Amino acid sequence: MASRRKTTVPSTLKSVSTDAKSSKSGSNANKANSNGAGKKSVKPTGTIVKSRYMQAAEKTSLSKSNSLTNESIAAPPRPSSPKPSGVKPKVGTPPRRTMAPQALAASRMSSDTEPSLLGRSILQSTFSDGHFHRPDFDISVIKEKTVIEKAGEPERNPENDKRLIEMNTFLLAYLTAKMESNTMKLKAEAEARILQEMEEEEALHNEVQEKKRQHLLMEKERLVNEMLDLQIAALTPVAEAAKQFTKDYKCFATAVDTTRHELPVKNFYIDGDRKEFLDKAEACLRESEKLLVECTEGNYKDNSTCLDCLRDMKMVSKDISQQVSGAFSELLEMSSLVCRHTIQVQQSAEEERLGAARTQELYCPKQRPVCAERPMNRRRAPRRISSHSQRRDAPAGGGYCRQGSQEQWRGQDKAQVSEVEEDERCQQQGKETVPRGACQTMCPARELRDREAQNRLHRFEIVAGMEKVRRPRGDPLRAVKEYSRPAAGKDSTNPNDLRPPAVLLKTVCYLIDDIAASPHLHPWTEVYSFVFDRLRGVKQDMIIQRVSGMHCVAILERTVRFLIYASYRLCGEPLRLYDPRINDTHLQENLSWLLDCYATGTGSHPNQEEFQALGLLYNLGSARASQHIMELPERLRSSPPVTLALSINRAFLERNPVRLLRLARRLNFMQSCALHRHLVACRRDLLLIYSHGHNSRNCRFPLDTLAQLLSLDTSPAARLCQAYGLEVNRDNQVVFSKAGFAEPTQGDLHCNLYHNIVAEKQRDLTIKNIIHGCA
Repeated sequence: MASRRKTTVPSTLKSVSTDAKSSKSGSNANKANSNGAGKKSVKPTGTIVKSRYMQAAEKTSLSKSNSLTNESIAAPPRPSSPKPSGVKPKVGTPPRRTMAPQALAASRMSSDTEPSLLGRSILQSTFSDGHFHRPDFDISVIKEKTVIEKAGEPERNPENDKRLIEMNTFLLAYLTAKMESNTMKLKAEAEARILQEMEEEEALHNEVQEKKRQHLLMEKERLVNEMLDLQIAALTPVAEAAKQFTKDYKCFATAVDTTRHELPVKNFYIDGDRKEFLDKAEACLRESEKLLVECTEGNYKDNSTCLDCLRDMKMVSKDISQQVSGAFSELLEMSSLVCRHTIQVQQSAEEERLGAARTQELYCPKQRPVCAERPMNRRRAPRRISSHSQRRDAPAGGGYCRQGSQEQWRGQDKAQVSEVEEDERCQQQGKETVPRGACQTMCPARELRDREAQNRLHRFEIVAGMEKVRRPRGDPLRAVKEYSRPAAGKDSTNPNDLRPPAVLLKTVCYLIDDIAASPHLHPWTEVYSFVFDRLRGVKQDMIIQRVSGMHCVAILERTVRFLIYASYRLCGEPLRLYDPRINDTHLQENLSWLLDCYATGTGSHPNQEEFQALGLLYNLGSARASQHIMELPERLRSSPPVTLALSINRAFLERNPVRLLRLARRLNFMQSCALHRHLVACRRDLLLIYSHGHNSRNCRFPLDTLAQLLSLDTSPAARLCQAYGLEVNRDNQVVFSKAGFAEPTQGDLHCNLYHNIVAEKQRDLTIKNIIHGCA
């Protein structure tokens, strides 16, 4: 709804307006009276009010036409006709006002000629609020405008005025809408031009940036080309020398690869300054080159002739050396015969002087203690007796040969035959003096009593229920003879204290089945200490009685298996509980004794292939063990266990840890226990080789693949890499570094944490089956 606008009118104009109102009302009343008898005309209620832009135009017209206003004010008021008393005006209907035609014309002219007023009226118009919508012309809501009419003008038709006002209003609304439309068009065109200018500016900016970037690239390229030219100029002489160096290095690498098995060291260490070392090496190489040139110079034909002559001289010298050695051996044989003949002559003369009785007493004593003191399993080698043909073929250079006496030969043969008979007699007497055990229990009764009195019984030997007694009694069925060191004055050959071979084998089986394999006895370190000591006592009885044969082999096989299993199970234990050096010493002694029994025995040994392979796997890399295997018969060497052990030994000697660990997966549990002490060094070599081979900042090796090569799980493989100073990132990748590889400190690397390859093969095997060879 349009707001009402108050206008201030001067006092002179107020009187005129009141007169006009009175005259207007009088005329209207007269008209009503005159037409009262006839048809009564009905006028619509309401007040005709001009629009606001007309009011603004009217103000300007009033200000410009003061003369006209003065005239209208000065005119005498028009008499108004009297109102009829019977007719009442309508309530709420304001009196109609008219405007002088001069004022209306003036207002029109001013509004048409002044664009500022026109724009102001447009902004103040109530018809322009709808923005291009046709307004509903309700003029009754607009506040009436006081219009000053000139006195004496004729009355105008309100309908025509209304139509005129409507036409003017519509015209102004149309002009307003057209101006707004044109403004919008101009605004759109301006925005389009602005956008076009911005796009052109952005394109020019991008073009400038691109040209600037190309300029910088060209500048950098020019600088790089200049640097490359300088480097080419500096490195051109080096490239020529590098070709020769590459060729020489290839020759050197070929020589090193050819003789690498003869190099006793793993790395090369240079003492002092590197430049000084290289200078010395260069001088030595020059000297070697000079010598080689001197050797290769000359006539090749003459050199070949000299070589043939030298070869012939070598063959002739070899033949002469053989002849001289043969003559020298013959001379030595002749000298020995002369000495022997001299001794026999002196012996016969001495026998004649002493007499037959004294001679018999000297040659054949009743006891020969020397024979009884011979070591175990050491047969006395028979004396080498020269044949008659050797003696007859000896050169006749001495006087005794020229005599040709047959009595001398008969005397020599007689003396030699007597010596052989003497040796056989000593051996028979020695066999008769070897003690034989008579104790049929695992522990002799005298020792059991002494240990009870001295309170030296082990808790595994006490009668059940007497563990808390101060001096418990020993169980004869559980007590085992302990090892005692030999001492002066101690009789260790008493048959009552020695156990025969059958009882010894029974004792070993008891120690394995009831002690070592018992699930109720713990800790196992104490079990190992008890069994180890009692096995030493068994070995002591075997040595005293010189046990051999099948019983000896059976005892030694179980002992070797127990010691090998203990070396695996107790690996990493404290030194006060388990000493690997002592265990290794006794294992080597028992294994050597067992292999000697295989070599000297006459019967069949079904477990020989197993223990031959165990000996090589335990002594991996040993030249003595390898030589022993190569001296075995073809039947043993070609057996699967020995063949696999030889392949692993070869990979160890070639320092090929990947192949060694791959072959180790084919071993059984006992063979893996024998090999396990070499796994730490093998895995260390693998990490060292990979640290040199994959030494790069951008190189990342998958941890899963490395764990498979090491025969470990992922977590132990990561700990092993970190122990050697190798980095393992969050993506489970190993960063190998030749400089970062470091040896772990003592105590940081525990061998028992990396027994996966051995532990996974034990599965459900019991200790009893493992040591008895039933796995």
